[in-house]
Amino acid sequence: MKARYALICVLLLCAGACGRTDVTKAAPAPSAITLEGAKPAAQVGSTGEDRKAGSLYGHVLGKDWGTKAGDYAEYQFDEAAAVSPARLTVRYAREIPGAARFDVTLDGKNIGAVLLPSTGGWGDTAANFQTRDLLLPNLSAGAHTLRLTAAAPHAGPGEELSASPILDKIGGRDDKNSVGHGRNVAIYTGGPSRFFYATQEMGDVFNAADGAPVAWYPDHVLADPGLAPGNANLDQLTIDAKPVTPAAQADAPVSGVTERRQICVTADDVAVSRVILTNTTGAAITQSLEIAGDCRNSADYRGGPGGHKETRRDGDAVILTDSHVFPSVLPHGLSLAIGGSIAPASVETNTPGAYRLRYEVAVPAGGSKIVTLACAFDPDANKAKANLARVLGQNNPLEQNRADWAGFYEKQVPRFECSDPRINEIYGLRWFLLKFSTAGGSLGYFHYPVDMEGREAFQTYCCYSAPFMAFDLNWASDPSVGFGQLANMGSVAYDDGRFPWYATPETNHVHVDHASASGQSLLPWTAWRFYQIHGRKDMIAALYPTMKKDVDWWISDRDPDHNGLFTIDNQLETGMDDLHRRWKGGTPKRYEAIDASCYTYLNLKAVANMARLIGKSADASYYDSYAAKTANAVETILWDPALQRYRDRNPDNGELSDYNSLTIFYPMFAGIARKEHLSVITRYLTNPKEYWTKYPVPALSQTDPEFDPEHRYWAGLTWPATNSHVFEGFADTAKRLDRTQMAKAGELFQRMVALHSQPRADFYEHYHPLTGKPLSNFRDYMHSWWIETIVRETAGLEPQDDGGLRIDPLPMDLKYYALRGARYRGHLVDVLWNDAAAGKGLTVAVDGKVLRRVAAFQPGDAPIVIPAAEIRPK
Repeated sequence: MKARYALICVLLLCAGACGRTDVTKAAPAPSAITLEGAKPAAQVGSTGEDRKAGSLYGHVLGKDWGTKAGDYAEYQFDEAAAVSPARLTVRYAREIPGAARFDVTLDGKNIGAVLLPSTGGWGDTAANFQTRDLLLPNLSAGAHTLRLTAAAPHAGPGEELSASPILDKIGGRDDKNSVGHGRNVAIYTGGPSRFFYATQEMGDVFNAADGAPVAWYPDHVLADPGLAPGNANLDQLTIDAKPVTPAAQADAPVSGVTERRQICVTADDVAVSRVILTNTTGAAITQSLEIAGDCRNSADYRGGPGGHKETRRDGDAVILTDSHVFPSVLPHGLSLAIGGSIAPASVETNTPGAYRLRYEVAVPAGGSKIVTLACAFDPDANKAKANLARVLGQNNPLEQNRADWAGFYEKQVPRFECSDPRINEIYGLRWFLLKFSTAGGSLGYFHYPVDMEGREAFQTYCCYSAPFMAFDLNWASDPSVGFGQLANMGSVAYDDGRFPWYATPETNHVHVDHASASGQSLLPWTAWRFYQIHGRKDMIAALYPTMKKDVDWWISDRDPDHNGLFTIDNQLETGMDDLHRRWKGGTPKRYEAIDASCYTYLNLKAVANMARLIGKSADASYYDSYAAKTANAVETILWDPALQRYRDRNPDNGELSDYNSLTIFYPMFAGIARKEHLSVITRYLTNPKEYWTKYPVPALSQTDPEFDPEHRYWAGLTWPATNSHVFEGFADTAKRLDRTQMAKAGELFQRMVALHSQPRADFYEHYHPLTGKPLSNFRDYMHSWWIETIVRETAGLEPQDDGGLRIDPLPMDLKYYALRGARYRGHLVDVLWNDAAAGKGLTVAVDGKVLRRVAAFQPGDAPIVIPAAEIRPK
């Protein structure tokens, strides 16, 4: 039944030019209707209740409402009698700078828009609220429906750039705002924008990047500076017969000049804003551009602000220096050089750590004017100045930047395409994020360029997640890319062999809440996967000491009884923070964990393989033997035949935990699950009552009493990271032990693809397993692997230890696929199925020479094996 709101009271009119609402005790006018903002008849965008002390009702419609274009709130009301003229007054709070625009419809008809400027706060006090008015058409007596919708950016196209099929296919969307080039600088454009230098969040140091995204591409974003993100907290809406208050007029001012910004970051860390001003009138207009920046609150990950700041004018540029950026690494701080392609009209540098530049731009009648603004980052102020001058001297810096990005996709990574455009986009976006999330190289503890767990959040080198990115980076054409992700752990590891949970360029002692400051890491196993692809014995020899020392620590510290099962001291060491095991006999200090044992098994195997490769036979024998002991212990001690699943164990009394988490599938991922234990697939993984949700795989079974994806962090949510583990384990186990399950494994991958394509490719931290709704507020989360999955499971390219190849794709309901230019031990490999150029069936070519052509081949058929001798003939 549709909600109806009766007459309640008059919305108090704003007082003064600021449009702020003052509380009075005026009696309600007969025709006034008030609608509680937090109680719409329908809404899209808010993620939960948002209580605010300054609200008239104690809570508002907020919690991310209005963040995305298309978010709306719909209210229904009855008018007892016709009202003419009518006024809508919106009481709201909004902390962030800029004005949010909401389109307004009445009974399905567009009646205008309200522009909601910043109020200075989100509503914790009454002073945070303001009102804005909108004139309504005549209201007839009876029922009405009012809707406010977060407007989409409305800027026109930017300056035309050269076409790039791959960049244009991945881009052309208005819901992403991440800009970078894979060195140290990354930007999230918006209002305000967020700038990062490696792990240091700098603040909005160059607000020429501000604006809502109109069109995003891997190489740049087109932004509308006149439309900030729509976040607003609605408190109350009033419909009455009073005149519109001039100070609270909701219409946007019209200047006659529209502004668009094309924003990029160049290969040498210069943020560029190409400002395009268009005069829509018949008279020349001089438009003012004010550019400002402030680094006074810059801080490293989990650090705080501080340090000495300097700002000075240098000719037509400003030099800003922040000594708080990795002070033990950058003795002279980080310098920013800011300027434009025209001379500024005024420069303000009075505040250390902040600046303001004003430009006066003459825009001809009916014409356009383009101004390039830029901010160069470098530890050396002279280099920053030189980079700024070089960029400002270019006709269009975005063209070179676009060529650089196109070259990345064409030459530096394998090319993949299939009949499912969602998989194509995930593949392309993942490579963008791998490059975008890179930082370091001769930068303190980031001795090598490394991929961080995130850019918008968790911007660190993490021992748990670093291997996930390494799985994918291993497929970069240049072996040094994957090698750096692996080798950097040697720069940050502790003296006893532990890998630190988090590291930044400044420190490997980032604050964490568990005593070991370490945790699970697949880095040794990922290093062996690197060898399978590139065959670089010299690089494995360099990695071996670090990887060996880590598994030695796990043996000595986490398997004290040497039964082959490895213990966890704190749940935070697993990466699955709140999946605390239940015990009937009391909680042990440590428990023998399925996941820790499976991880260590793979790492033991990897270190044994490395030792054998570099001639350390005694080491190889020792680690092989320990790996076998671990595999047997998992399959015998942790397997519960009654429940037909694996269970964690209390080493003090032998009790098996009463907890049903998705780590029960990790023995499949480790490759140690036995055929007689495959009931774990049908009873649990593919059972709709357990783990087979619409958007699998939840971290906790639906039958577990703690399953709660609405309120818990891990207990029931679907995480990309664990999905990668479970899917790879399912796929490889099906191929190895029961090929009738391959189609079901392919279906799991398709469900994962659907989860990350709503409607365009994206990677949030975690999702609701039943609805697929992202349950985190940030994106670009690198906590999973996808290139490895698509290459190995979709294209079926499986490198072998001896340098041979096995082609064994899963059936995924595709019509065709083509993997081209995959670098394999110095060769280029193409795997093509039903390819338009190669013909029907499977074609495998190495360095352009066809080695296999099987016309009748279908994914899921018996694998095609190519011995190493055919790939590298003597």
